[in-house]
Amino acid sequence: MPHISWTTPEYRHTEKTAEWFLASGIIALALIAASALLGNILFAIVIALAALSFFFFANRAPRAVRVFITDTEIVFGDSHYPYDILTSFWVEARDGFPRLILKQKKKLSLLVSIPIEEIHPNIIRAALAERLQEEELHEPLPQKIMEYLGF
Repeated sequence: MPHISWTTPEYRHTEKTAEWFLASGIIALALIAASALLGNILFAIVIALAALSFFFFANRAPRAVRVFITDTEIVFGDSHYPYDILTSFWVEARDGFPRLILKQKKKLSLLVSIPIEEIHPNIIRAALAERLQEEELHEPLPQKIMEYLGF
C-alpha cells in the first residue's frame, strides 16, 4: 500500500465573539455562585478553574499536524494507531468537512476523528479498505456538542 499523508488542523476552529465570552462568563459565574450558596466551595473552585482553562483554550488556534497512513499504522500528530488496535474505519463528509473516523478494539475508548484536507476522501477509503473493515461510524455526541459550542 502506498503511503498517504496530508497536513490538517488538529480540530476545526471557529472564532469566538465577545458575546460568546460574555455568555460563557455569566454561566460560569452563576454556577460558581450557586455552588458557593449551597456551601460547596470546593466545587465552586473547580468550576472557576475549569472556566479559566475553558477561556484559555477557546482562543487557541489549532496547530497543523501531519497525518500518515502507512503499511503498519495511522499517525495523527503524536498519536499512533497501529492496525492491530483498530477494528474499523469510516470516512464521513458531514457539513462539507470530511473526516476519517477510527474505531479501536478497546471497549472504553472513544472514536478517533481525523480531519481530512488536501486529499480526496475516496483515496483514503480505498487505502484503508485493504487493512480494516469499513463500518458506518459517527462522531461521538460530546465531540459534536463541542463543535457546536465552537471548540
